[in-house]
Amino acid sequence: MSNTWTMPSGFPDLPAGQVQVWRLNTDRDPQAGLAVLSAEERQRAGRFRTGLLRARYVAAHAALRLLLGRALDVPAEQLRFRQNAWGKPGLTEGDLRFNLSHSGPWAVVALARGIEVGVDVEAVSHPPPLEVAGIAYSAAERAALAGLSGPALAAAFYAVWTRKEALSKGIGRGFSFDFTGFTVSADPAERTSRPALPPDLAGTDWHLLDLPALEGAAAALAVPAAGLGIATWRFEPGLWGL
Repeated sequence: MSNTWTMPSGFPDLPAGQVQVWRLNTDRDPQAGLAVLSAEERQRAGRFRTGLLRARYVAAHAALRLLLGRALDVPAEQLRFRQNAWGKPGLTEGDLRFNLSHSGPWAVVALARGIEVGVDVEAVSHPPPLEVAGIAYSAAERAALAGLSGPALAAAFYAVWTRKEALSKGIGRGFSFDFTGFTVSADPAERTSRPALPPDLAGTDWHLLDLPALEGAAAALAVPAAGLGIATWRFEPGLWGL
């Protein structure tokens, strides 16, 4: 995987065995994306308390629809979604899988054919919200954070958070998945790693990869196998009409 985000000249091919990851800055005029959203999505956008949060939601979900539409050669506004038993969204037809995360000004979308993927982005705060570690981190993860402070603590905290969230979203069990029951690396320098999973997932081969740098944020990708091609792309203003 590249350590940079590349600007595409057109929509790149997405063959089996490859994962596309797209990053988008969501601080933009929301009107450009409203037209492709469903009535339900527009209603959800209208419930946000501030214009900034509403604009970020619209930009992220419109970009998701445009990317899926390009991959499937289907108008973005015609896409229909479903949820699995734990609430993970997917398309009603076909083998294209996706995952979306947005936090602060950033959104990240992962696309793949025939395999589940998970992605997470988190806007970094200083100091980090360590109460999350007490609730959702394993004993080994909490021990790894215990001797750290300052920037090193923040880097390790967000490495764990994004990796755990990405894995949970890839597996697709939502909040029913016990976050304290599995362990990921707390080393920010270990950009590719394998988690220590609970017994019911012992036969799986999930891998975690830290995504290229985003200003003021951390992001990670979870994929269910080694050896997949992973391409990281920039989604910029004006690309395909957004």
